[in-house]
Amino acid sequence: MSSRIAKSKPAMKLMVLLTASLSWAFQQQAEQLTYLHRDPATSAFLTCNQCPPGTAVKRHCTADMPTECQPCPERHFAENWHWGEKCQYCTSVCKERQLVKQQCNSTHDQLCECAPGFHLVIEFCIAHKACSPGYGVAALGTPVSDTVCELCPDGHFSPGGSSTKPCQPHTNCSELGLKTLRWGTSTTDSQCGTPDKKAALECSHHTLCQTDVTLCEEAVFQSLASLRLSSVPLERLLDSLPGKRVDRKSLERLKKTCSPQQQVLHLLRLWREQNKDQDKLYGFIQGVNHCERKVSRCSSLKNLTLDDLMKVTNSLPGVKVKEADVRAVVSSCLPRQYILQLLHLWHKANHNLDLPNALSHSLRVLRNQQAPRYLLKGLKKISRIIGTTSAQKMFQKMFVSMLQDGLCFKAHKPLNE
Repeated sequence: MSSRIAKSKPAMKLMVLLTASLSWAFQQQAEQLTYLHRDPATSAFLTCNQCPPGTAVKRHCTADMPTECQPCPERHFAENWHWGEKCQYCTSVCKERQLVKQQCNSTHDQLCECAPGFHLVIEFCIAHKACSPGYGVAALGTPVSDTVCELCPDGHFSPGGSSTKPCQPHTNCSELGLKTLRWGTSTTDSQCGTPDKKAALECSHHTLCQTDVTLCEEAVFQSLASLRLSSVPLERLLDSLPGKRVDRKSLERLKKTCSPQQQVLHLLRLWREQNKDQDKLYGFIQGVNHCERKVSRCSSLKNLTLDDLMKVTNSLPGVKVKEADVRAVVSSCLPRQYILQLLHLWHKANHNLDLPNALSHSLRVLRNQQAPRYLLKGLKKISRIIGTTSAQKMFQKMFVSMLQDGLCFKAHKPLNE
């Protein structure tokens, strides 16, 4: 029995302390709702009750009467308990770039806040900031806080300049039944469309997974750089090519969009397309097609990873293919197309460099880095196939004979005359 009494003593002490605390709190509140007032009749100090919010003192208390309160007049307010004989005037006008949030009433002053698009800084309303390109709105600005911006994650973009728009997802062209002509970046959306013949003439760089990548053909045309065909006027070269001629409109388009070296390469490609059925070109076309088939059958390069492609990219000389473009190839092409697309993109950015020599350079770098054997073996095979094509020798022989024939490039007036 005594043990039970001992255990109950702490609980009783706790109850006593709680009761005392509550009594003290109520006493403090009661003291706050009263005030001392000198009775004019007796000169004694009296404890009077304050008036509640929305009212003011009409008569102070006396020894016989409590405090008498009256409502605040129109356009006046009293927000708290007080013993004043007057209510406060309501604010009449909000400041610049502020709007009325709440009208004045008997218990609250008129409330103002910054207009939409602005936030309060000290005492002034400042415009919400716009996010920079590549950043979208993570949290909209409020009347009391500024815009919060965030870096656009992968697969999203923002051109910037907005204080309300978040990062937007890149358009999925395949879902729309369209081709991806240009992959989106952190600042631009993807471009969709259907490639046409005119688009094939453009020399701008894009990451479309092309179905007409012809590394052997590009290597053949690139080998003609040693003949310095870019120094020959494009019109004269066009007039000297045998078979069907490329139309002048395509020629003018090439001159506007391509560099001199690219002009020659694209002109030869268009000319080859125009003369597929010509006997003189049959051997060349067959040789190129045979080369392309051998390149596409390199089994050791059919299961490359993104990491493998980045190693090849960094090992090639000249301008590097951007990682975003390599990722675009992986997301839009079949695995067996990866290396062909990558080398095609590299050639687009390095049209003045020889592809076989670039592959030789890449192999040296990768060997020093102890790259996987399957990667070295595949690149070595492609380099050997492209560098020893018979079509290359055939084409070079034809153009050497053309350049040596003075009648081919006889002087004549320019087209614009």
